[in-house]
Amino acid sequence: MTPSIEHAFLAERLRTGRLFNAFRFAGVTVFLGFNAIVSAFALPGWRIHWPIFLTYWATSGAIWLMGRHSDRIARFAGLAIPAIDIPAVAALQWDAMATANPALVYGSSSALLLLLIVGAMATLDERDVLLATIVAVGALTALGLHVGGAMMPVVGFSSLILVFAMLGCRYVIRRVRTLVEETAAEQLRRERLGRYFSPEVATLLAEAGPAVGAGESRAVTVLFSDLRDFTAMTEHWSGADAIALLNDCHERMVRIVFAHGGTLDKYLGDGMMVYFGAPVAQPDHAARAVRCGLAMQVEVGRWNVERERRGEPALRMGIGVHTGSVVVGDVGAAARREYTVIGHAVNVAARLQELTKTRRVPVLVSDDVRRAAGDGLAFDAAGSADVRGHSGSLALYVPVAP
Repeated sequence: MTPSIEHAFLAERLRTGRLFNAFRFAGVTVFLGFNAIVSAFALPGWRIHWPIFLTYWATSGAIWLMGRHSDRIARFAGLAIPAIDIPAVAALQWDAMATANPALVYGSSSALLLLLIVGAMATLDERDVLLATIVAVGALTALGLHVGGAMMPVVGFSSLILVFAMLGCRYVIRRVRTLVEETAAEQLRRERLGRYFSPEVATLLAEAGPAVGAGESRAVTVLFSDLRDFTAMTEHWSGADAIALLNDCHERMVRIVFAHGGTLDKYLGDGMMVYFGAPVAQPDHAARAVRCGLAMQVEVGRWNVERERRGEPALRMGIGVHTGSVVVGDVGAAARREYTVIGHAVNVAARLQELTKTRRVPVLVSDDVRRAAGDGLAFDAAGSADVRGHSGSLALYVPVAP
């Protein structure tokens, strides 16, 4: 069990303990009042051992009051069942057997002890249930011996019922813990997917299962973005201000990426790496990437209008886009892996983003992107360049915003 889940169980035990302490005190108070009323009418055969009952009531009240202010006392609720509740029930029934029908009293005692064992299950600790069962079987045995040897077959049968109840409670606790762990793991997985994929893609991946992480070759379009002169602009800023700006930028850009069906691979300080066409195949991945890059530049312009009103410097962003074959899958150590793409296309896209600085253009794409994007987008030629790691000269284009 992970530390976070174990911490959640401890917190739940604390809440349940306080609730059980309050329930115990309320129940004992109600029975105390009921017995006081019945005793006032002096019903024949009705007798209660007031010192034991009042001691039980006072102890329950003390545990409830102290548990409201002490986590340690609140968590004592599970242990209080075998330490306080079961002995108190046995002591109260001990005297009742002398004045009432022993079989009826013994049956009611068995039912009360069974309820206390089930109550111990609420602590989600198997040890509390086991200890409560051991003490309850001992109490039933003592009550049976008090009545006489004729009750021993009933003692054995009642004890067997308590043991089976204990086994059932332990099974329920284990199932609850297993289900919580599985649910928490699935929730964590979905949250991680939600960080990198659009909600629609994240849902598909969650339903697809772990097979998605297997490595495969795929034609994708990779997009790199970078804020221009961010380091120089924030040189004299506080760390909090710089981080706030980056978070604001990433929040805006990721929203656009997800709107175009892109996958966020990673943040790169003041930039990011995004790809289209994986893990869900997108025949129009090149066109999506270009439209995404243009939309990101539009958002930067809109953001600069807001910043100008506040007297803040304008921001500029460079974006490089390239289409090619990559290997996509889970990469990393077993304890920490991430779904990513690797290959020549990734390096070329990164180089194109760097070229936007010297070419002084907001978005720069390769000829592969222009051809894959189809006729729905317009491009202006931007010459060619020798890109490190790419054989031959690479024709460059600037997409024209519609």
